[in-house]
Amino acid sequence: MSEHIRGDHHVRRVGASRLLVEPPVRVLGDLLLRSDTRVGCFTEFGQHVEVQAADIGRYSEIGNNSTIGATGHPLTWMGVSAFQYKHATWGWHPSAAESQVIDPEAGGRQSFRSVGPDRAWIGNDVWLGAGVVVLRGVTIGDGCIVAANAVVTKDLPPYTICGGLPAKVIKKRLPDDVRDELVALQWWRHSPNQLAGIPFDDPAAAVTALRPRLERGLEPYDPGFVEIPKPQEPRRRFSLPRR
Repeated sequence: MSEHIRGDHHVRRVGASRLLVEPPVRVLGDLLLRSDTRVGCFTEFGQHVEVQAADIGRYSEIGNNSTIGATGHPLTWMGVSAFQYKHATWGWHPSAAESQVIDPEAGGRQSFRSVGPDRAWIGNDVWLGAGVVVLRGVTIGDGCIVAANAVVTKDLPPYTICGGLPAKVIKKRLPDDVRDELVALQWWRHSPNQLAGIPFDDPAAAVTALRPRLERGLEPYDPGFVEIPKPQEPRRRFSLPRR
């Protein structure tokens, strides 16, 4: 078990995808990465999470069966299959080895693979409920909660509770003045040890308790990002058949 991540044996990668984390990070079940992924410290993944093109902040909770940074398929082409634009999908088989593909971004056009030019960004202190899908290019603000089975197609503001198909703001999570204080203080820059004694169950009181600590020069917790290598597969042992 790594000293930086608990549950690294659950992480699977497509191709040369890398996982870079600010330790510690926790993975409770299968986590599939389809591109290089950066994850902030004290973030926890549930069961069966897929990250296609996204980075994730600190202290976030990613629910079971979530898909983050999801790419699309062509809606106006001859078909929806990836054979039209990605040779590696079926090119390994003789029946498709000589196939030709079309670049979805040819001529600078907007690709069906995303709703924007960038990766998805999941902020700090974000909770994605079970089965949430976040499209590529979307930003979910700090402190946001997304209800189970929502599909996030556009940016969601900080400290809101959102849900639906597509996801929309249902209500504010906290009063505006408390939200603004928390955003300004950025409490997630600090470790649980540094936040010991803060009344977490009362956000307004937490702000009052945290502000003096920061004014006295509380330094952010900064472990730096480290790459989590692929676990080495056990060597297969071969034995001669008995006569």
